[in-house]
Amino acid sequence: MSGTSWWNELAEAEEHLFQGLERAELGGDVRAMIAGYLIAGRLKLTEGDIETAAGYLERARPLLENAPFPDWIGRFDRLQLELWLAQDRLRAAVEWADALLHSDPANGQPEGEAVQLAIAHGLIAKGNGPSLAQALALLKQLLPAAKAEGRMGVMIEALALQALAHWRRGEAASALTALERALRAAEPEGYVRLFADFGLPLARLLQEARSRNVMPDYVGKLMAVFGADRAISASVEGVLPEPLSLREQEVLQRIAAGLTNREIAEQLVISPETVKKHTGSIYGKLGVRGRTEAVARARALDLLN
Repeated sequence: MSGTSWWNELAEAEEHLFQGLERAELGGDVRAMIAGYLIAGRLKLTEGDIETAAGYLERARPLLENAPFPDWIGRFDRLQLELWLAQDRLRAAVEWADALLHSDPANGQPEGEAVQLAIAHGLIAKGNGPSLAQALALLKQLLPAAKAEGRMGVMIEALALQALAHWRRGEAASALTALERALRAAEPEGYVRLFADFGLPLARLLQEARSRNVMPDYVGKLMAVFGADRAISASVEGVLPEPLSLREQEVLQRIAAGLTNREIAEQLVISPETVKKHTGSIYGKLGVRGRTEAVARARALDLLN
């Protein structure tokens, strides 16, 4: 499927959705209105129209507060989390995931797969060691039942999140293994949007997969659909003469967090001298002379998660 045909199909889906939503509003069908607003918000978020997506979420909020539709609460929470991530409101996303993860099961919070996937996504966004371990444990619990019961969308999304969690932990082999499992399950069903919704973090992982010749045809289609080729090429390949290695990316993330060389060495279990060598290589590739310039340059190139 080409990027153009996919966007044409998306436009056609929107037309049908808004026709149905208009009928639901005229008829006062609350359940259909909630579904319509959340699906419309998802479509607008896919298109990158964050403001309109947030507007649809807010139209659904009072309806859900006044009507007992638990099957849609999980989808609402999931869209809310993804909006926060798209708006760079990482703290709100992380606080929500932490609160729900440690909430009392008796407090009425939904326990559905959509919420669990959203929690895992929030923990991965948080990005520290314990959070990534929690995300992987949660996803490990989800996968067997989803696979056994044939819930392909849940299984594929869990595997994609698994890949992102391993990637954030610096476990490239495990990340690519999980990603390949997701891709092999997804290709026959024609999944596209599920991967595109993860945005640039997954695009970088797809780029790594393509460089290792992992399902290159399907990976190429996915990257073309959500603009990853343009985003990555413009921000990395077309600007940097040589891309940063995985270890250099890890060091750069910690430089941006304000850690000293010794603190970085302790976190990555390497020597301070090795950190110094990586730092010098990073400066050379970015064309900068110090930490402040490196972080500013990295942010401009969207190299920091």
